[in-house]
Order: sequence, then structure tokens, then C-alpha cells
Amino acid sequence: MSIKQTRYVDIASAVIGASAVPMRKLTARIFSTNPKIPAGKVLEFASGQVDDLLGTDSPEAHFARQYFSYVSPAPASKPKELQIASYEPVGRAPTLFGEKTGDLADLKLINDGELNITIGKVTKTITGIDLTESTSYADVATAVQAKLNAESEPQFASAYVTFNSLDSAFVISGGVQERADISVRQSVLADAMNISHSTSSAGNPAQTPLQAFIASEAVSDSFGSATFLTELSLEHAVELAQYVAGENVKYQLYLSVTNQNAEDFSGALVGTASTGLNLKTADNFFVQALPMAIMSATDYDRTNATTNYMYRQFGVTFPSQITTDIDADRLDKLRVNYYGETAVSGSHISFYQRGFLCGGVANPLDMSVHANEQWLKAYIAQQWFSLLMSTRGVPANKDGEARAMMVIAGAVTKAINNGTILAGKALTDVQKIAVTDASGDDLAWHDVQNKGYWYNAQIVENTGPSDLPEYVMKYVLIYGKGDWVRKVEGSHNLV
Repeated sequence: MSIKQTRYVDIASAVIGASAVPMRKLTARIFSTNPKIPAGKVLEFASGQVDDLLGTDSPEAHFARQYFSYVSPAPASKPKELQIASYEPVGRAPTLFGEKTGDLADLKLINDGELNITIGKVTKTITGIDLTESTSYADVATAVQAKLNAESEPQFASAYVTFNSLDSAFVISGGVQERADISVRQSVLADAMNISHSTSSAGNPAQTPLQAFIASEAVSDSFGSATFLTELSLEHAVELAQYVAGENVKYQLYLSVTNQNAEDFSGALVGTASTGLNLKTADNFFVQALPMAIMSATDYDRTNATTNYMYRQFGVTFPSQITTDIDADRLDKLRVNYYGETAVSGSHISFYQRGFLCGGVANPLDMSVHANEQWLKAYIAQQWFSLLMSTRGVPANKDGEARAMMVIAGAVTKAINNGTILAGKALTDVQKIAVTDASGDDLAWHDVQNKGYWYNAQIVENTGPSDLPEYVMKYVLIYGKGDWVRKVEGSHNLV
């Protein structure tokens, strides 16, 4: 055996400068009470997949078809996925959803069936299940349930076994609303019922909308907008909206309101940032699917990718919600968004109006501007993590500040290209003073007005969490947000 060459030449190989963390997505996330959505998980669906899992007539499927129908203006793009998380307003017992079952004749041949079932931390082997007298699938479910209910543990004593005739499948539910899983081991009876390799949904105690939101956020915060398909009480809506506002332009929350409760919701939420109120007028039609689709479809890697949320249309027929100026004026003042209809050259045209969020003057109120800032924050955070983790670090000197300026410059260049940053906006005198105050530079407003941005970075010494001196990179970015024209007023002068 010869001497290893590494004794003389030792070469290490590695990829440098790679992205250290993934980019946060701006996908839509809906919260559903459907028991087939597992508690404590977030499922991702492409177009058509929601219909397969939850059925074509489910509210989730209707939402998905409206959501995936949207195609953005040039550059053309569309949503790639939809996330669904569970919401349990009344709690849920662990549930097992069987596949399409076999012939009843095969089940009737079993006179001493056995099921090994685990619910949470309790496992039971149920024996002596006789199906020979069964005349229907419902009889089979009754016989199995009777054996489960004969056990002393509450998970089994109050369990349910039903037959879903629409899916031609058996469903087994535990008897306690608890955060627990359910499973069935393979056996002759389990195979005959087709439940040994089925979909299971963990149980969960009752939740408020805020608890459901936080639980899903703990699974993944990689989404941009959220909505609940069930009607929320004003109390729960306010609590949730306040939490989302506290996340500071991280998400957009879309709430459904009716003509009857619009004033109540507006009065309670009009000053709460990042919340969009949307009109609900018909079952299985969700107008908030449109702004959520617009955000998801926006490809910020493309030139001129940003778009005005107003004037956008679904790719499917969506019933007009507002057709008169009186109703439109009322909802506009309440800051409630809707699908409105107008007439042009004898044709009736409907589109989304007006694309505004709740919040105060210090908050981004345009849905497009808000989404752009969501992307910019996520992108630049990814770049900071990559700088800190994929290089030797940021030295606490001028070289470190130069590295920071490179990161900001790269983000700004990308933001100008996709339309997040708008150059050439005329600033008011108050805006010029505000830019001067924020930057500490008397001429910074010139850069913001002409180039669209101004930024700076410096390293300072702070006392860290360990009560020891630490160096912190602090940067300031000021930019012209991408506002949109919502109305055209002309003056025709004939001589």
C-alpha cells in the first residue's frame, strides 16, 4: 500500500456563496374545518388536487378553482400552489378515512375478525368481530363499532365507525377530542374494509382562529396571505387581525364580511394594518381568492412583475357583487373590497375593486404595495442570512459595512427591476422632510425622488442578550413605493 497523496497535496472542496436559507413564499393559505385536512399540518396543492382529496363540491375546491383560474397580465404567470391548514372551532377526534371498500360479500365471510387499533398512546386488539349477519355496509360499521365501544378506555368506548356512501369507504373516529394520531395495523378484516393503508387525521382540541393561525405558522411561515372559509365572529376576527398586524407587513389577512355586518367589521378593523375586508354575497364564491392569487402569481424575478390589484379579473365566471354607485360608495368608505360591475360600450365588465387594506397612514394600504414590501423583506432577509452563514462573516469595520452595502444594492437593483421600487415619483414637501429625518441626510430626498431609493449601513456596538458587547449591523432603506393609478380624468377642449 502506497503513502496517501494527501500527505503531500491535500485539497478541500466546497461550494461557496450558496443561499443558506430558502426564500419565503407568498403563497395563499386557507383555513378549513374539513376533517380530511390533518390537524397540525399544512398541505400544499396544485391545480385540481383539492378536488381529488376533498371532493368537487367542497368549499375548498370551489376556492381553489377560482384561485387557480387567475392569470396575471404580461409577464403572464399564475399561482403554482395553494396551502390548506386545519381549523377546529369545535375540536376534532382522531379520524381514519378508509379507501373505497371491497364487496359486501367478502366482508360477510368474516366470522372472527380482528382489528389492531392505536388511538394516541392506547393500542387495542379487538377480536371476535362477526360480520356474517350483515346485510349492508352500515351493518358492518355497526358491528365493528359495538366491539370498539365494549372497551373501557374513553377513546374506544365513545368511538364511531360509519360508512361514507359518497366515497364508498369506512370512517373510524376516536371518542375523545385530543391531540392524538390514529392507525390500524394490517389484518384480514382491515384489508377487507380497506382501512389498513388509509388517510388518517390527528385529533385536536377546539381552537380559536388565532390559535389555528399560530399553530400553522409554527409548521411553516412560508406563505403570504391567509383567509378562513368559515364565518368568523367579530371578536375572533379582531383578535386575529391584531396578531397579523403585529407581524409588521409579513402577511395579508383577508376576512369575509356581509352587507349586514360590513359596518361593524369596518368600524372595528379599519385602523388595523395588513387586514383586507372582502364582501361575501354567495355560497362557494370567494372574492378574496383573487388578491390572494395575484400575490401568489407575482414572479418577482421577472421585469415589471408587480401589478395593480384593482381591475384584475378571475379566469372563471364570478357573479358581480356590486352594480350601483350607491352600494360602491358605501363599501369604498368602509374599505370593503368587492367584485364590481360596470358597463363599457354596451358590455358589462366586472373586476376587483378597490384593492385597499385596513390600517393607518403609517401602514401600506395598497395591497400591491404591501405585497411588494412582503417580498422585499423576505428577499433581503434571505440575503443577510446567506451573507452571515455562507461567508466568513461580516467584520466589524469599514469592510463589513461595504459588504452590507453590496447586499442592499443587490436587493434594490432587483426591486427596481420588478417594480417594487418606483423612480421618478414627485415627493411632497412633507415627504421630503420625512426622508430627511429618516436618513439624517439633507439631500437624501433627491435620491428617493430621482433614483427611487436611498440607503446606508453602519456597524455599532450594543449590549447583547448575554450582557456582553456585540456588534450590530444597522441599515436604513428608503424607497419610492409602487403606487398605482386607479382613475383617469380627461379634459377634452374643442376649438
